[in-house]
Amino acid sequence: MYKILIVDDEKREREGIKKLLTHFQFKFAVEQARNGEEALEIMEKQNFDVLLTDIKMPFMDGIELIGEVRKRGWNPVCIIYSAYGEFEYARKAISLGVSEYLLKPIQLDVFQKQFQKVFQICEEKAAQKAETELQQNEYSELINYKKKKNLLSFFNGELQELSEEEAGIDFGKQDCIPVLISAYSNLFTKEWEFYQNDMRKVLQEELLILHKEDHQLLVLIIMEKEKMNANSLHKQCEEFLKVSRKKYQTDIFMVVGSKVSDMKALKKEYVRIQDQLDYQFFVSESSFLVHDKMYMERREQDMLTLYFERIFNNARLGDIPGMKTEFQKVFAYIEGNTGFSSIYIKYTFTDAVKQIWEYTGSTKNIMTFVDKIYETRSFEELSTMIYQMLDELCEEQIHECKENRLVRLTKNHVAENYKDCNLGVSVIAEQLNVANAYLSSLFKMETGENLNKFIMRYRMEKAKSMLLQSNMKIVDIAAAVGYTNSSYFISVFKSYEGCSPVQFRERDGK
Repeated sequence: MYKILIVDDEKREREGIKKLLTHFQFKFAVEQARNGEEALEIMEKQNFDVLLTDIKMPFMDGIELIGEVRKRGWNPVCIIYSAYGEFEYARKAISLGVSEYLLKPIQLDVFQKQFQKVFQICEEKAAQKAETELQQNEYSELINYKKKKNLLSFFNGELQELSEEEAGIDFGKQDCIPVLISAYSNLFTKEWEFYQNDMRKVLQEELLILHKEDHQLLVLIIMEKEKMNANSLHKQCEEFLKVSRKKYQTDIFMVVGSKVSDMKALKKEYVRIQDQLDYQFFVSESSFLVHDKMYMERREQDMLTLYFERIFNNARLGDIPGMKTEFQKVFAYIEGNTGFSSIYIKYTFTDAVKQIWEYTGSTKNIMTFVDKIYETRSFEELSTMIYQMLDELCEEQIHECKENRLVRLTKNHVAENYKDCNLGVSVIAEQLNVANAYLSSLFKMETGENLNKFIMRYRMEKAKSMLLQSNMKIVDIAAAVGYTNSSYFISVFKSYEGCSPVQFRERDGK
């Protein structure tokens, strides 16, 4: 419904116009004002499609009112009505872009014809506005898609360099915090639209949400410099965990990076938090890790527990380089935090060595290393001894060349069940009767590829075959490869292939 403001110092005249609009069934929401000054006050608060005003009024006449309206950039359809039909008024009205000029007393047939024309003008303006907004939205979506594609290519190593303009981040005025979010269900497909809205409400900042995989998101929080402090972000993360758990009945794991101020630092921070994402397999409920010197959400003992769980998992896999990497993190963490006694550290490392021996099945004398731990006189000596132990284990280790049986079974399971929208690490691990963390780490070590990424790639290749070999609708292909949300499927396909499914079919199906 269009809105009209009727301005006249006589109430009887205003009500008469209103009745005529109703009589001729012109559907306008009507507001009234007694003079030009009052009309401007009303128009400051509301937008109107039509302004119908008398000329002769106290304080501000109709011609002055329309002049003020034009100065302020408002563009309603303007109609003047008056008992004064002199040429001078008509000339001024035309110069101000007045569409119609009604004379009192109003003739009914003239009123009807003129308002039919006015209503048509409103329709045309509304259609033009809708078309402009649609074009702006399409352009905005295109720009946003290009930014996302550029950033994903940059993070994945496909682009070695990326300018701020191509990324859509002005580091001269803005800072950026990368956040990785991993869900234990297909939350990012089934409930995506609602979940995305809640994410924007809770985090309350400009977000660039990059789809990575079915169960994993990369989010860039972009803000004006010095706008956000660490504590406020941590509280928002805690609130977002609650929303995910209570509203969507899903546990999530978040890794929040440090604030960065250039593209090189952003890439480095992304690599760092991506490595930390694997700790989700050692956490049984929603949680988040924050890389910030001023704040660490998890207690020291809990953090060390996560590091050692990763070490033990690598030990089970026989991954010596993986253990070295995790020990480096343990050493850095202990050196960067106070409050660890030498007795506590020696006991912790002794216990860790015993478990590593159990998992690796080493034939070396474990007591030799235990004694060395207790003989160390500095933390530097202890770390050197641990690295020496790992080097000796590496020499002892016998590598298998054949593909691991569990990896082969995992690939077979994906091939047989890729249509299942719930397919993921936890589902496959349960089917194979192994721990999530073990299967995830084993698959990545043996193949060099994240299991969730392997599932996504398998589905995309199946989708490509269907696009080229059938006339199936996109929504049906999405469902056939395990995506309940066709919009999300299209987004993933674009990220994977560089074009939409329709464009791929047109390009490669010839």
